[in-house]
Amino acid sequence: MIVAITGADGFIGRNLVRRFQTRGWTVRPVVRRDFETGNIDDLVARADAIVHAAGATRSPSHAGLVASNVTLTARLIEAARQRDARRLVFISSQAAAGPAASRDQPVSEDAAPAPIEAYGRTKLDAERLIESAGVPFVIVRPAAVYGPHDSDFVAMFRLASRGVAIHPANRDHWISIVHVDDLARGVELASSHPDAIGRTYFVANTEPVQWRDLFRATALSARRRVRVDIEVPAWLVRAAAAGGDILSLLSGRASLLTSEKIALAAARYWICSTERVRRELGFTAALSLSDGLAETYRWYLERNWL
Repeated sequence: MIVAITGADGFIGRNLVRRFQTRGWTVRPVVRRDFETGNIDDLVARADAIVHAAGATRSPSHAGLVASNVTLTARLIEAARQRDARRLVFISSQAAAGPAASRDQPVSEDAAPAPIEAYGRTKLDAERLIESAGVPFVIVRPAAVYGPHDSDFVAMFRLASRGVAIHPANRDHWISIVHVDDLARGVELASSHPDAIGRTYFVANTEPVQWRDLFRATALSARRRVRVDIEVPAWLVRAAAAGGDILSLLSGRASLLTSEKIALAAARYWICSTERVRRELGFTAALSLSDGLAETYRWYLERNWL
């Protein structure tokens, strides 16, 4: 079985490469320069699956998000169609669907998508391109992903390992979360299961978690307890995000703290249902939150990321 994996040098892509290789697939890693040089056509030729993990979660401009998440997807669809790829698996995001209405009503695949910021909207635009392309496809919408090679959650680990929790006005908010190893297993199922074609799946742990408890569990992975727990007022978070917008504009580099990212954090319930992926693909996250956090902490520690 042959799989081409785009974004193979990124956080999720690196872990996908490792998963598929371990499972005996022939892996063709694809990086951005392969799109630029035209190598993409040969790399996806007659692949049993193309896993499209390339993209951007943030950019200093909306045009940058469109280029990374929509234009790149259109180029891949063209290559997949011309070179007889058998299945295109798109790594989208829960952001494409939008947040849930309440703790008791996780968003499902049947709900009308309602993204609330630019990243989610570009992911949804890419989903719609794929759905209309005439290529056999599967859409995977991961919840918040953490694990080895991730740079977004490392700030939380750094704080929690020192017994500190800082919440940007979201201490009591809920999120669905998944370790990258579980996501990779779900993506492999989506790449091979005969019933997956034409379907969309959320992939996450069964139970969501509040940010306050996520910090506490992360601290425990470092054998610490949270001693300082700070909730930053919403007005101050918005002011800092406005500064991040200006910094991104002036530097041409995407900041982690921007108005778009604060829009994501402002939603109280970033939770999704895993019922469909469990029922149709037999997928349930194998790593408990505590085990996944402990494994990630060790990885960061061994590589001096903390």
